[in-house]
Amino acid sequence: MASQKICLVRIATLTLLSIFLAACGGGSNGSDGAAGAPGPAGPPGPPGPSTGSGIPIGSTERINIAVSAVDVPAGGGAPVVSLALTNDLQQGLKDLPAGDIRFTLAQLSPGTDGGSSAWQSYVTRSSGGIADAQADAERGSAGNFVDNGDGTYQYTFANALTAYPGAPVFDGAKTHRIGIEIRGQAPISSNGIINFVPLGGAPLFERRIVDNGTCNACHDRLEFHGGPRTDVDYCVTCHNPSSIDGDTGNSVDMKQLVHNIHAARADYQIVGFGNRTHDWTDLVWTQDIRNCESCHQEDDADTPQASNWRLVQNREACGTCHYNDGDPANGVHDYMIQNGEHPVGLVLTDDTQCAICHGPDSTISDGDFQVARAHEIPTQIASTRFQYNIENVFDMTVGMTPTVEISVTNPLDGTFYDILNDSEFTTCAFGASRLAVGIAWDTADYSNTGSGAAAAQPVSLNPLACFGNPGATPVAGSPGVFSVTAGTAVPPNAIGTAAVTIDGHPAVDIDGVVNRIPVKNVVEYVGIDGATAVARRQVVDIVRCDNCHKQLSLHGNNRTDNPEVCVTCHNPNATDVTKRVAVANPTTPPTDCINVLGTDDAPIDFKFMVHAIHASGNESAGIGEPYNVCGFGNSPHTFDIVSPGKVENCESCHIEGSYFPVDPDAVLGTTVDAGADWTTQIDDRVISPNTAVCSACHVTPLAAEHMQQNGGDFNATKAADSSLISSGVETCQLCHGEGSSADVEVMHNVRDFPLN
Repeated sequence: MASQKICLVRIATLTLLSIFLAACGGGSNGSDGAAGAPGPAGPPGPPGPSTGSGIPIGSTERINIAVSAVDVPAGGGAPVVSLALTNDLQQGLKDLPAGDIRFTLAQLSPGTDGGSSAWQSYVTRSSGGIADAQADAERGSAGNFVDNGDGTYQYTFANALTAYPGAPVFDGAKTHRIGIEIRGQAPISSNGIINFVPLGGAPLFERRIVDNGTCNACHDRLEFHGGPRTDVDYCVTCHNPSSIDGDTGNSVDMKQLVHNIHAARADYQIVGFGNRTHDWTDLVWTQDIRNCESCHQEDDADTPQASNWRLVQNREACGTCHYNDGDPANGVHDYMIQNGEHPVGLVLTDDTQCAICHGPDSTISDGDFQVARAHEIPTQIASTRFQYNIENVFDMTVGMTPTVEISVTNPLDGTFYDILNDSEFTTCAFGASRLAVGIAWDTADYSNTGSGAAAAQPVSLNPLACFGNPGATPVAGSPGVFSVTAGTAVPPNAIGTAAVTIDGHPAVDIDGVVNRIPVKNVVEYVGIDGATAVARRQVVDIVRCDNCHKQLSLHGNNRTDNPEVCVTCHNPNATDVTKRVAVANPTTPPTDCINVLGTDDAPIDFKFMVHAIHASGNESAGIGEPYNVCGFGNSPHTFDIVSPGKVENCESCHIEGSYFPVDPDAVLGTTVDAGADWTTQIDDRVISPNTAVCSACHVTPLAAEHMQQNGGDFNATKAADSSLISSGVETCQLCHGEGSSADVEVMHNVRDFPLN
């Protein structure tokens, strides 16, 4: 209060003084005197307003780390790091114990003899009895950690950079990187990465190969070693060429570690924390391993060195996928020599010759050995030459047989394919060519009631000559457009909107082998009896599917990159019954599927199936269980997979807000047993709609009991129009709806994951 009184007195004094000066010197009758000499300096004023003290770090739900400065004394003395910790309200966080924070520090050296540039850590530790075998982080308690009480801190490393054993030779002109992790506290938002040059100035050379967002697109959020290591730029400060697993002798360099894991290299193991052996032999990457650009994205401004995958060729990087005997020193050429694909006797002592054949300017074999060319996927390239088009739909009227006009074009030049004569659509052997038009109804929720197809499949029309009738007819006056007419009339109970689809695959000869080419399926919505067309509700986004799958193509490349087409077959009335029991002779079931999976059919409704597949390998956590289904050719499929992302993150697949409980009267229940008559739903056994979705992941008896207590039904039936007949009414939205007490988004911690 004393300081406030002083300030008020001064303000009052200055006000009176200004009035006096105005009266004496500013009037029209006064005179202006010359300015006097400056007076003596007054006493120091009171302290300025306080910036506020920090709040205890234990009170926050998230910690943000920002490094403001790194000072390295001349000659490589002990670095001094200045940093700030804040919460999401930008309040400073104080009272962090020194033992809870750790620092990594690495130096970047350019590549030599064709090798990659490389980080090397100053801080090291032993592994498998080998001294300084692995990079490490330094605890804040090892050096001098100062808490300023307002959320800012200062840390002085325990040693000069020239005194760490196993460290690189200090070079103050090279790029260095500091990274930070915090344990025993709330989660951190990032590892506070900063690149700097000890001698000053901005780094002229960096190594940023892969971005967090690229990894998180599939993994949702990378968290390793107990959680607080979340940034790729942090990982590489330890996972660099100077680090090995002392127990196995295998490198834990980032490029070798990640490539070996994603390629499921058979001889690659790492002994980790607690002497646990990690083996990735059974890992299956969810796309073609040649998709280097899935991780190395050159159009990302945050990864200016992403092009290294094709510009910097060496045995360490390439030998991880292209190997034979497990010795990275032999690498790709050992593999190729033993398979007769490379001149025998070539000996490489370094990587300087790699670019001769594999560099971006190589002309050997017309450039076919350039890394980018060698990793091309011919079927994906071929797929760019095809586009399916629905030109017109006629007679989508009850009692009439619809006619659909279609075309297949080459979007690269706008030309049309002749689907009755071009080889891409007339290579009939082994089903190489296939094109199908489907009609499903209605978009409120597909039931296909009255289609006459077993297990609620859509009406299917085959326009290609390979399949004979009904075949297609050229449309007069429209070259390249063909007409196909359904063999089934629109049934009397059909209302709302129908979906007309095209799926299938052209056949293309690539290097003497006929390939089925995946082409994106298309759908068009048509009102029945002239009704206004209403598209099916949007639930998932194919872009999110392709974050992991790159190109989602299933059923022999027939169904590609369009969930709106998938759901017309994988609808609430559908099970795999037609693949478990032979339609022509139901008393003689196909032996392969029945012997392995049993006679009961399984639901293939999209909302159940996709959840069940992605959660199938998490049974140890009480989430999901192996999912068994019979597929094409009556072949059994058992899914027991661990999703690479966080299975609870709905927005890995879902459009924002599309995962809350639905109105149980607006969405059909899921058939789990098609009954004796597969063409009608009145004898089906059914799970109510919200219960079907949630029980695909939440498989415990306790979870089932909770669902039933709140109106869920595992033994419901269906009426002739496929609507649910149940003894209960689902009330899921009361607790789990948006904004409710147990909101799905909150319970699944969806907002904890980055949006990609």
